[in-house]
Amino acid sequence: MGDCVGHAEESRIVKRRLYCDNCRQHLEKSVYIVVDGGILLGSTETREEAEKLLTAVNKEKLTLWYHDLYQKYVKEQRDKHMYKNFLRNLREWYGREAPGELKSKFERFRFLRNWRHLKSGDSPVESIENFLTYRKLLEALDKLQEDGRETLEIYYLEEVSEGEEEWAVDILQDELNKRCDTNWTWTVITRKQLEAEDTEEEELPEWNIVVEEPFSEEVVAKAVKKWLWGRRYDFEIKMIAPEEAKGSGILEKLREKGSKLEVSGYESLSRKGDN
Repeated sequence: MGDCVGHAEESRIVKRRLYCDNCRQHLEKSVYIVVDGGILLGSTETREEAEKLLTAVNKEKLTLWYHDLYQKYVKEQRDKHMYKNFLRNLREWYGREAPGELKSKFERFRFLRNWRHLKSGDSPVESIENFLTYRKLLEALDKLQEDGRETLEIYYLEEVSEGEEEWAVDILQDELNKRCDTNWTWTVITRKQLEAEDTEEEELPEWNIVVEEPFSEEVVAKAVKKWLWGRRYDFEIKMIAPEEAKGSGILEKLREKGSKLEVSGYESLSRKGDN
């Protein structure tokens, strides 16, 4: 009951004779399937019960129900297409003799939507993990937005001096860390730091944010807000001290171990929460 099985204008009672898979034959018994406004209302054993079910439904509620289900259907189809496209790209990417080496810009265009997931992975498994982690992060952000959240509180543990040119900080956001089971949510890193590490921006997973400016908390907050805005999330960003945070991810682990809260410099830790 409640599935969207037809167009919004379809209202009908359908009689269906039951079929036994084990016996491989039709039974003498029939059921009546009731559809109103494209929504499956249920099934009954008699025509009279089916007509009562059809007339008893609240039309206004049914219309709202249909629209909610249709939006869910559209999202499911979009997600299905997204996953199929990623798997197709993954197979083609790692099916090459030299994965990632493309002969033309046109070839790169084919991988455009999944470029960072593929480029940042050293193996098919790592590329899949990057893709799924990113999708999970977006789903968690969707949920926070649906719940009416307006401000995200973020913090970091590294010790970085104001105005430092080469720097990187791992940004924690407690709700997102817990929902995604990650040690942190984003990494904000300068291009100079990337150059020092001999790393290209396109080799980083999607949750890495590259900036040009010297370090300041304002730069970090603006970078996170810009990343969110680019994905159509309109959250305000509030920077807090680690001591003010409930704790999640790597901070939670440090507290459990009784370690110092500060992390000296940038450490490339595993982002997954179970490490």
